[in-house]
Amino acid sequence: MVKLIYWHKNKISCALYRDGMEMPTGYDLIEHSHDFRVHLLKRLAAGLLDAAIVFIPATVLVYLIGLEPRELLTGTLSGFGWFFYSVISEARTGSSLGKRTLGMEVVSKDGPMTLSKAVVRNVPKVFWFIFLPLDVFVGLSRDADPRQRWVDSVAATTVITVGKQ
Repeated sequence: MVKLIYWHKNKISCALYRDGMEMPTGYDLIEHSHDFRVHLLKRLAAGLLDAAIVFIPATVLVYLIGLEPRELLTGTLSGFGWFFYSVISEARTGSSLGKRTLGMEVVSKDGPMTLSKAVVRNVPKVFWFIFLPLDVFVGLSRDADPRQRWVDSVAATTVITVGKQ
């Protein structure tokens, strides 16, 4: 029997499963769902916009002051800056400027969005060059909510498109 997977309006629908089959992974949905691919691309664009908001000033600051080693300090300072920027904006409003621009919001799956949930879900941004890609790939490989990075599952949060419940 063929496995059909649908992604529509922030919901996953699966049909025609054989007995014993598990929920699809994010990789399955990437292959079969245009809506899910659009969701991931919007998250990527929002992340790049947020990164630019933090990385550009951090880079300018490190180079103007003349700190050494420049590349290491820029990456580290930007990571901590991105972490604090994301935690504060997501805990207060549920979205960063990038997410808000693209109509997305971070929501808690078990109650209100809190500062502690924002801290947990944004820890990989501190060392973004190692942990953030790993977090995304592990999240896509799980057979749970494919919108969640791995730390989103730990924090019980997810990113949704606002207005498409």
